[in-house]
Amino acid sequence: MAKKVLISGYIGFSNFGDDVIFAMLTRHLKAKGFKVSALSANPQKTKAQFKVNAANYMNPLSIIKEIASCDYLISGGGSLLQNVTSSLSLLYYILIIICAKLMFKKVIIFAQGIGPIYGVFWHILTRITLSMCNLVTVRDSESYKQLGRWKIKSRLVDDPAWDIPVLPRESRGYVGVQLRPYSNMHPDFIKLLVKYIGLYFSDRKIIMFSFQNPDDMKTLYLFEKELKTQWPQIRYEIRNNNSIKSIVQGFSELEYLFAMRFHACLLGIKYGLKVFALPYDIKVENLASEFNLPSIMVGKKPENYNSDFAGFVQKCEDDNISSALKRRFNWDVIDKYML
Repeated sequence: MAKKVLISGYIGFSNFGDDVIFAMLTRHLKAKGFKVSALSANPQKTKAQFKVNAANYMNPLSIIKEIASCDYLISGGGSLLQNVTSSLSLLYYILIIICAKLMFKKVIIFAQGIGPIYGVFWHILTRITLSMCNLVTVRDSESYKQLGRWKIKSRLVDDPAWDIPVLPRESRGYVGVQLRPYSNMHPDFIKLLVKYIGLYFSDRKIIMFSFQNPDDMKTLYLFEKELKTQWPQIRYEIRNNNSIKSIVQGFSELEYLFAMRFHACLLGIKYGLKVFALPYDIKVENLASEFNLPSIMVGKKPENYNSDFAGFVQKCEDDNISSALKRRFNWDVIDKYML
């Protein structure tokens, strides 16, 4: 009989990055003969889209039933164990893990980014929870170092989204813009971003991408309003279909990309685009640093971006970007434990 895997993560929220990770994970598990189930915010959509079983992530009886019937609980990927978003969110994912361990299930932390975690209590609770897990894998060096300080054995892996199949480039010279809401965004950031995009790319069409509806659309509408005010002659288009297929297709048409989200930057790098990172979180900062991407912190007071944009437009292909085109997730770490 096939062993059953239950996946706990940010599933069913129509978030491109999390959907890609989930798609890569379920594809691999099914290929290895596992029966896959998930805790989802939208079970029907998850069943239809990914061809797996799914239960409501907020239904206690369904959660207990799914955990009781599984052989493995996989928590991840993405950044689940952090309380920047919400301490309740952190507590939720911790309780799922604790519940699985109380039922003597094997628990795998899958390619997660750990933190930021604020508060001594949450640090202690997260540390104790991770120490109970059977296999811990993290996707960035800072998380790996943090677990080392906590004396928790872990494996450093790449983000599973590196496995996403991409299309041949059909660059039309478009400039991609991907924004998301961020409570600490400087009030003048969008105004200055629009100003310099217009100064350097007024002859190109701007394509705006939403990676999670309706959240990203709110920020994109602010960008659109400012673009109409400052540069009414610039051609633009908003694409709010955030399915994996649609976004992968859309990125194949780009030459330049300005992006806030981690997986938008990652996909741009994988396509070999000229990527300008707009970090709002440490994970985006780390990615920008690793691949030598020009960047502007969205939470800082805007300054003169002229030199940043000039260098970006003239930037040659980087060796790190070339190597990224061949990067893949190492499934052996997971397979050696589960198989």
